[in-house]
Amino acid sequence: AGAIIKMMSGSNIMLNRNGNVVANGTSSKPIVFTSIKDDNNGSDSNSDGDNTVPAAGDWGYINLNGSQNSTFTHCKFLYGGRDNSNPATVDVSSEAKAIFDNCTFAYNSGGLLNSIYVGALNASNASAETSITNCKFYGNNVPVTINAEMSMDNSNSFSNDKLGNKCNGIFISGSNISTDISWLEDEVAFVVTAANLDIETNRTLTFGNNVVVKFVEHSTLTVSNEGCLINHDGNGVFFTSLKDDERKGDTNGDGNETIPEVADWTGIYINGWKSVGYATWPNIFYNDPHPPVK
Repeated sequence: AGAIIKMMSGSNIMLNRNGNVVANGTSSKPIVFTSIKDDNNGSDSNSDGDNTVPAAGDWGYINLNGSQNSTFTHCKFLYGGRDNSNPATVDVSSEAKAIFDNCTFAYNSGGLLNSIYVGALNASNASAETSITNCKFYGNNVPVTINAEMSMDNSNSFSNDKLGNKCNGIFISGSNISTDISWLEDEVAFVVTAANLDIETNRTLTFGNNVVVKFVEHSTLTVSNEGCLINHDGNGVFFTSLKDDERKGDTNGDGNETIPEVADWTGIYINGWKSVGYATWPNIFYNDPHPPVK
């Protein structure tokens, strides 16, 4: 607890698959992973006075690389994500499993990589058992990406003293849900980035009240029946375009450059034995009114 790890320009930490990081700070003594230029944590480690200041992308990433038992509690991750091949600051890659609780991700990169959203915390290829709770995300380009089969509760925060993230949302990676999960966060939108996200038969996705799910261009959510989507008609629940800034803000981070239009995304396809076709619920916006026949 209280350890400060400073990273030189471009430095990375890559775990062996049999290795793990155990970083258990406390609320009064957090563990800090930061830039060598960060004088606010651990003083002036590069001995240059005020000649340099820290910024997003000063260092690379921590790659958990398939490891199964890493824990990060009361940790801060600052100014990371430099590597152009991986703008994440922490990459829970190769189905690694990790616990993140009471951590802060601030002033990191994250961003678009070949049209794929990569968060400062990138859990897009994580084990579904990875958990992210009570964490703060602010000042990042993209805060977090998660595996489509990961649940997300409503304990995380996506702003600090009115400072949010450029693309302020939870970006979902993957095209299949084969287990029961829940999306409960209501501060920012969940964003489906796959061309088609399919929920398998007899599996459920539960939404909390006031949850908004946004979809990238031409994206579709496919379910076997309406019962796969629990609370899809809950109070404040909406399904809409990524360009829709009226619901949970500017999730694609482009200000007023784009506005939502009809047919921005395809829709919610119900592929059941009792009914087949696209949902026409009143809380669906900017979907295609004439979607292609499946």
